[in-house]
Order: sequence, then structure tokens, then C-alpha cells
Amino acid sequence: MNINGYCPHCNANLDGDLVIDYPLSQGESREEALEYARSYAGWDEHGEANRWGRAIGLYCREKDRTIGWRCPDCNKTWDRSSIG
Repeated sequence: MNINGYCPHCNANLDGDLVIDYPLSQGESREEALEYARSYAGWDEHGEANRWGRAIGLYCREKDRTIGWRCPDCNKTWDRSSIG
């Protein structure tokens, strides 16, 4: 299952590591890791399968929002409405 989509240029999978793995890697207990992971978007839909997104957000200060994305693999960009 892919949560974060694919790069429209090189088709790279934009799913990163499991969100819950980070606090576990820092020595947190399973209960603490679950509390941490529940605070991130996507938890209600994906639960413990929730993953970090690898796409790099391109932020515009003037518009005060993300205006596009960059692929960490091919370095190409696309409009923000194209991901997901």
C-alpha cells in the first residue's frame, strides 16, 4: 500500500519510514511511540502503517503555503495539487 504517492516524473515511491519507528529508535516505549505517532496526520486512516512522506515541500512566504513538491530522487518539481 502506498500512502504518499509517486513522483510524477520518475515514479519513485514517496513513502518514507514508518512514523512509529522514529520514537522506538530513540528508546521510547511502545506506548510512548504510539502517543507520538498518533499526533501525525494520517493516523486515523493508516494507524501504525502511517509513513513519513519523502516529497520535499516548496514553501512560498508570500502566499504562506506549500506551492509545490520536489522529488528527493530525481530533483524535479511539480504543482502541489499533483501529489497523493
